[in-house]
Order: sequence, then C-alpha cells, then structure tokens
Amino acid sequence: MTLLPARSLPSGAHLARPTNIRIRSRRRWRAAAVPALALFAAPLAAQDSLAALLRANAHPMQANADGRLTGAGAELLLAAGRDAQFFLIGEEHGVAEVPRVAAGLFRELAPAGYRHLAIETGEFLAAELNRRVLADTNGAAYAAFGREHFPGALFYNWREDAALLRTAVQAAGGRQDVLWGLDYDVVADRYTLRRLRDIAPTPRARAAADAVIARADSALRQALATRNPGLLMMFGGPDDVYAPLRQAYAPEPGSEADRIIGLMETTRQINAYFGRGEGYLSNLQRARLNKWQFMRFLDAATARDGRMPRVMMKFGANHMMRGRSFTNVFDLGTLASEIADVNGSRSFGVLMLGGAGTMHAAVDPRVFRSVEAPVEVEPWAQPFYDAADARQWTVLDLRPIRARIPRLGTLPAETLQVLYGFDAVVILSGSGPQHDPGME
Repeated sequence: MTLLPARSLPSGAHLARPTNIRIRSRRRWRAAAVPALALFAAPLAAQDSLAALLRANAHPMQANADGRLTGAGAELLLAAGRDAQFFLIGEEHGVAEVPRVAAGLFRELAPAGYRHLAIETGEFLAAELNRRVLADTNGAAYAAFGREHFPGALFYNWREDAALLRTAVQAAGGRQDVLWGLDYDVVADRYTLRRLRDIAPTPRARAAADAVIARADSALRQALATRNPGLLMMFGGPDDVYAPLRQAYAPEPGSEADRIIGLMETTRQINAYFGRGEGYLSNLQRARLNKWQFMRFLDAATARDGRMPRVMMKFGANHMMRGRSFTNVFDLGTLASEIADVNGSRSFGVLMLGGAGTMHAAVDPRVFRSVEAPVEVEPWAQPFYDAADARQWTVLDLRPIRARIPRLGTLPAETLQVLYGFDAVVILSGSGPQHDPGME
C-alpha cells in the first residue's frame, strides 16, 4: 500500500450595476459595509475544534463471537450501507480486524441487495478464488491454490481475508460471480498464464504459453534465490515478452485470451513505471485499469439483472478516497461516487485504520511471507486517533463535520482530503496483524 476552504465568487463573476444608479464614493461603500461585516465577526472568531467535532460524532462498535457487529457505530455503518449503491472500504492492509468488520457488514447488507465484493486482485485470480470457495466447505481447495500457484493471491493468502471471501460468497447466495477482481496482478503469471494455456485454441498457442510460463517460473526461482523481487517477470525482462502470445493466440478483442494477455501487459507497464521512479504514471495507469474494469463488470451485471447492482469494495485507502488521492490521482472512490450521483443514489466510503500502538502484517516481497510491522500514526491521522476510544473500536462520522470545516482554521492538507474523501473513519483500537497461511 502506497500508503477546500470557504468559497468566494468565481473569478469571472461580477455583480451588475443598474445604469440609473450612480455610486458617488467608494468611501461611502466601505462605511456601509463595515456594519454588515460586523454581523459575521463574532461567529467567525469562534473557531470550531476538529477534535471536539470528531468526539461529538464518535460511536462505539463491537463484534460478537459469531462475527455480528453491534453498537451505535455498527448501526451507523449498516444504515449508510442500506442507503447506498456502493459501500467502499479503504483499508490499512494487514490489519486482521478490517476483513472481520467487512465480513460482518457484507453479511448484514446482503439482504439489502449487495451481491458483489470488488477486491484488489486481477479478474481471473478473483474468479478462481470464487470457484475455490465454492469447491468445498472446509477451505481445503482454497488453501491448495496457494500451494499450487505459489505465492498465490497476495493479501488473500491471509487467513482473515480468505475468511472474508468465504463469507461474501456464501452471503451472496453461493454465486459464481460474487468476487470482482479489478486490479493488476503482481504475480499474475503464477495462475493466469496457466489459465491462458488451458484455453489455447491451437498447439502453436499452447507452445507459446508454455514458453512464457517456463520463462516466468525461472524468473521466480531467481528472484527467490537472490531475494530480489525486481527479477520477477512482471517487473523485469524485455518489453515484448508477451508479443509471441498475441501472435500465436490472435485473440478476438474482449475475449478471455485478449483480456488475460492485456492484463499482464498492463501489469508489466504499471510496474515498469514504478521501477523507473515514475510513481505518478504508475499510479495513474493503475487507477485507469481499476476504473475501466469496474465499468466493465458494472455494465455486464446491470445488463444481466436489469438494474445496477449494489457493490462493496475493499481496497487500500488511496483507491477508495473520493477526490484526489494521496498519490494525486482520481481513483475508484471518485468514480463510484460520480456514478451513484448521476443515477440518483450515493456511495459511502469508510477509512479503516489499525489501532495505535498495535501491529499489522506486511508482505515481504523477497520471500512472499508476512512480517509484522507497527501501525504508524501519521500526523494527518492524529486527530482521528485522538478522538477514538483507546479501549474499543470507534466509528467517526465525518458527514456532520464537513459543513463546519471552514471554521476549523488551518488543517493539514491530508487531513482535509480524508474529511472530504471519506464519510467515516473507523479506528480499530486493540487490532492485530493478519496471519499466514490462507484459509485453514
């Protein structure tokens, strides 16, 4: 995870002056304006306190042993979800309580029409995880996937995130299309290339897939042996590595083969930008992919069902932020909000953060295993932590606060982005790290 003040008249606006009235003196206008300004002096002088506003809109939340969410905070989130078209969870990756809360929310929101969970994987990986969840009841098929296609599904190897997928698929009626993978695939070659080989239309196409698979497997072995993830095929190698696949498959535009090859090409491009130190272009290209994929899934589901579906998303916080993100791009959070607005609905976005002084899990890309790291409270987030209860989970409702932001004085730019970009912040006091392996 790469983890606006009061408005005046527009610059081109003016007030028309009737032609039969003559303004005799600018001094007289200034004198007349003073009493009017005095009417506003007292309220503007009394600045609101962000800490006080956050505390006034703080609500506790708990989870029962069966995963059911309780408390005023849970009621707030569930009411907002039932009223929304899209429920967006922007997370701090690796916090065990985030998927637990997400699972509790999805289970309760499914009767209100939520049928899909969009996640931070590629589309073909998400479809396979959906199939694995449905394959058995004890998680053996899901766990086998991680062994068969090491390093498996990043994030969703974790036990808690894997449990979220099982909950969502079951709550949505055991459908084949519950999980929407909207993202790139850092290790897409481990599964997706093999899927491409399985659908090869000719022996020549299969041979081309086998050649690229052998190349990718060799790159993975070298990366693990040298503890250098930059050697992975999705990060390094020649730019034309997928050209033989396009030539051999000659895929129809929009076909599964075309989308598989396109996803790998795009993943390679995103990572190449990152490797060259062009972080903005990397994030921009990734945001474009996420948005394009979301529209494709959304259009297909709307056409199939005759109405727009309700969707929950769980991504890193930057992707879910409404407006310009911390990486200076407009991502899924903005798109979902705009789609909801123009269709007479709304989206609801919540930022979920691990508790202060706790640990979260992070993937070590040198070995693709989890390590524990402290949850860092950055300066922009300090007001939210200060308003939270250190003994329990706290839901901070940001919606009543936004109209009073102009009275709060100067705030850090990132704090303002969160206040405007999310509708609630959840501080998960007492949280802990997610765990390897996948589902047990």
